[in-house]
Amino acid sequence: MTIPPQQQRPQHPQPQRPPTHWPPVPPMAAVRPAPAPSPWQDRITAAKRAYSRAGAATTLMLVVWVLLALLLQGAVAGMLHTPQLSAWLGVVISSGVLYCIALPLGIMVLRGEPMLPTRRFMLKPSRFVVYLLIALPVTYAGNIIGILLSAALSGGQASNRILDMTGGSDWVVNMVAAVLLAPIVEEWLFRKQLIGRLRRFGELPAILVSALFFALFHLNLFQFFYAFGLGILFGYVYTRTSRLRYTVALHMIINANGGIVAPWFMNRMMAVVEAHPTAETITNAQMGALLGGFAYAFVLLAATVAGLVLLIVRWKRREFYWAPEQLPRGAAGRAAFGNPGVITYVAIGALGTLAMLFM
Repeated sequence: MTIPPQQQRPQHPQPQRPPTHWPPVPPMAAVRPAPAPSPWQDRITAAKRAYSRAGAATTLMLVVWVLLALLLQGAVAGMLHTPQLSAWLGVVISSGVLYCIALPLGIMVLRGEPMLPTRRFMLKPSRFVVYLLIALPVTYAGNIIGILLSAALSGGQASNRILDMTGGSDWVVNMVAAVLLAPIVEEWLFRKQLIGRLRRFGELPAILVSALFFALFHLNLFQFFYAFGLGILFGYVYTRTSRLRYTVALHMIINANGGIVAPWFMNRMMAVVEAHPTAETITNAQMGALLGGFAYAFVLLAATVAGLVLLIVRWKRREFYWAPEQLPRGAAGRAAFGNPGVITYVAIGALGTLAMLFM
């Protein structure tokens, strides 16, 4: 028998089961594929890691060297009951801590980054002379900036520790410490080790970071600007030759001129002036000392002017080779300077440089 429509039972809706996942999975047509990673991202990440490791290694060297050298020098001075150590003893303690303790610790950290194998090229003697002449205006311009800025920040009270050392130490001490040891070790560290491990991401940022590290490592505002300029010049010579002998030789000549030759001429001239305020009683030997000093100054001035002209002319001829893991221009700068290791080293080096200015 058929039930009339008005007598049919109402159909109640069936309860729906709650979804097993929340929020519910959208249909496949609405799922957007994940964006593809940038082709540069892995390379940028590797560059940041390499630069950060370099900054961490150099920070470790700087902190261990300064703190341990100060502690040992203070302890030895206390044992000898003297307020100031001799030049020889101070150099032995400072260099011993740096070369035997701080440097090996930093290299252990730095070795985590591979060294890029490169071809080596010879540098013609004439080209070496060109770079040597270019180094002169870079040195003296940076020296003037450092003197003016140091005087402005300290009210004229700061003294240049390098001048105090070269003027008050025996020339043998200056020869061993500044002309022989420092150029060899510093070029090996800041050019071969740093640039050699960072240049695969781009030559220019590697040179700039190496020069900045080199300048801050001196902890001397008087030296900072010309050390930075020379660091760029030495880094460029090293990347174009991949031979450390040329930058070591340039470094030695510059240090010998500033630490031994120039003070020797200056001391001879000052001795004549102090002994004879007037020219009436000057002997032939003393007149020879004055003329020799003036001749040295004239030659140095002429060489500096020639170097400035060469710097302007050759600036347009500079070239940087494409690196195996070259980064884009904007990304290269951010990778080189925007990482924890480099930021930490720059901060500690800058604070140490300012602190030494008032000590």
